[in-house]
Amino acid sequence: MTFVKMFLYGPTGHGKTKFTADAPSPKWYDFENSTETLEHYPEYKNIPVVKFPKADDIGRLVKKDVQDPTVETVVIDTVTSGLDFYLDTYMKEVARGRNGRKPRDEFEISEGDYKYATNVFGGLFGELVRAEINVIVIGHERLIFDKDTGSLVRILPGLTPKLQEVAKQLFNVVGYYKMKTSTDPTKRERELYVNPTGLIEAKNRLNIQETILKNPTWKDLYN
Repeated sequence: MTFVKMFLYGPTGHGKTKFTADAPSPKWYDFENSTETLEHYPEYKNIPVVKFPKADDIGRLVKKDVQDPTVETVVIDTVTSGLDFYLDTYMKEVARGRNGRKPRDEFEISEGDYKYATNVFGGLFGELVRAEINVIVIGHERLIFDKDTGSLVRILPGLTPKLQEVAKQLFNVVGYYKMKTSTDPTKRERELYVNPTGLIEAKNRLNIQETILKNPTWKDLYN
């Protein structure tokens, strides 16, 4: 059986959370209260949600999910906010003199401090990709502009460089999800890019031939 291991990224508020909620039996790890969106839909009201799990807890909790027959999909929403949350928590501990070290200003962030949050998720990604369960990690987008012309030249996942490499290697789908704007809300169209363009970073190992899936559903990832 093939499990979907997906990194899904795109602009805030374009419907990534709702699209993901249709995955089979999801369990949510929510780092920015994204699941408040789902409370407006009766069909999603019973999705189990863990909000702002501690770095020391998330690995242990996910290992339980992998063994839980009622959980078929683990969702992390969003890893971008999760990185910020763990870095902020870590720096508050640094300011108090973590592990007996000399306290220092929590706003003086070093390269080593950034590595802490990156390593938490890097290890977690490795565990999840090997597990017999569907995985969706949601992230924000990172826009790259030409420094001379100001034009948009690349759309990438909002990850640290190390985590971006991990995601490209481990996930079998890297998809960019966005909503095309319209003055008529009933005619808004959503697009999921699952193959790369000159502008957008994407990939899939599920033999999806289309570059763009229009108004996609979870089943499109299998079909």
